[in-house]
Amino acid sequence: MREYFDFNIMLGKPTVLFQNNWLDISKLDEELKRFNIRKALVYHSYSRDYDAYFGNNRLIEEIKNYPEIYPSWVLLPLDIFPIDALDKLLEELRRNNVRVIRLFPDLHNFLLEEEVVGDLLAFMEEFNIPVLISPNNAGWKDIYNILRNHPNLRLVLVDLTYRQSSYIFPLLKRYKNVYIELSGYIAFLGIETLYRRFGAERLIFGSNLPYKTPGSTVYYIEKADIPEEAKDVIAYRNADRLIQEVKI
Repeated sequence: MREYFDFNIMLGKPTVLFQNNWLDISKLDEELKRFNIRKALVYHSYSRDYDAYFGNNRLIEEIKNYPEIYPSWVLLPLDIFPIDALDKLLEELRRNNVRVIRLFPDLHNFLLEEEVVGDLLAFMEEFNIPVLISPNNAGWKDIYNILRNHPNLRLVLVDLTYRQSSYIFPLLKRYKNVYIELSGYIAFLGIETLYRRFGAERLIFGSNLPYKTPGSTVYYIEKADIPEEAKDVIAYRNADRLIQEVKI
């Protein structure tokens, strides 16, 4: 059975419940085992909905006994974040083994302009730290501007839809470190088209738990008309490589 590395999971009870579905650490562990997800990248609902700094620390505490679960911290611009200097941030990331960060600009009321996040994104670019952003929480013009200013940034676009292909494809063509998380990109021959045009190395498995089940994306990958080796790359290896290539 193929192993998976899930790059898009939220832990904790959100402010607004979706059909009362949410994951504590024990429920998450059950879901990972059920779908043979060997590793997972997780952020905390409190980091998104309440306070990023508090939620990040809560996340570290809740996953401390689960080495196969990696923390993804939600960050804010340094001007408004308790960790207000890059050297302090580097120290905290190292101490807590954080290798991926996530931004929610609309929810957290900041612009993706150079004056606001330029120093933070340059830092991520320097240390190969992947940044996860949903276009639903940032405009596509902002995403294009980010990459124009930081062309080597490892940017993982999450929560996509098939209708966004016209925005996605030019980025994949021009920027070698843009990656597509597949939980929302469910389209007829979608994986086949992405594989043919850009290769398996740009596609990453994610579930968007608890809002979606991993089963849909697992099925999407397993039934794709691409080589088995490419499925292994998408299911596990790309995410694992991104984690391993972080330079902190």
